[in-house]
Amino acid sequence: MSTSPTEQLPTPDFSNISRLIVVSNRLPITITKKGDGKYDFKMSSGGLVSALSGCKGALDFTWIGWVGQNIPEKDRELVETRLQEEYSCQAVYLSDELADRHYNGFSNSILWPLFHYHPGEMNFDQANWEAYREANLRFAETIYSQLQDGDTVWVQDYHLMLLPMLLRGMIDGSNMGEFGRKEVAELRQGIQSQAVSRKPPKNIKLGFFLHTPFPSSEIYR
Repeated sequence: MSTSPTEQLPTPDFSNISRLIVVSNRLPITITKKGDGKYDFKMSSGGLVSALSGCKGALDFTWIGWVGQNIPEKDRELVETRLQEEYSCQAVYLSDELADRHYNGFSNSILWPLFHYHPGEMNFDQANWEAYREANLRFAETIYSQLQDGDTVWVQDYHLMLLPMLLRGMIDGSNMGEFGRKEVAELRQGIQSQAVSRKPPKNIKLGFFLHTPFPSSEIYR
């Protein structure tokens, strides 16, 4: 379908969503620390950022993701305040090593080649797989601490493929069934939890969108 330059596309209907939480590996904000210790914040470019820019005016909207660098604990309150008040964002904090092993070591060295039919380029390392599990758990814990009844959580791409199951386990683990509980327990094995103790939120919807191809069963196996 094409539209003329003056024709407006219909406004999406968000009436059935009380609050949308978009989760991606990186926040759509570039943060730079200047020489005087102050931080600059700038919107990043990209297809996902552009596609979701209109959501802010249509519904209660929060974006959760890694900030792209290690923010010292003494600066986090300031950074979080600006992210929330100016950009409707919430930060996930990962150490430099954890972020590198999660993103470069596993996501882009295992999943990206696999999903694009280049299994010969895969380079497996056990420590990177453990980092992938831990990073996904840290995301799940951050989201869980922010959830409100009725929220819709939309997880983006292959960097966070374990996140929906981990988050569902925190929200409603007792109703996942034996297989689901076993899988969550294995994913969490050996990783120290940082989850906030709270009453589980109700009526949470989880969605996942993969931004790459998905390989045939012959390749994936």
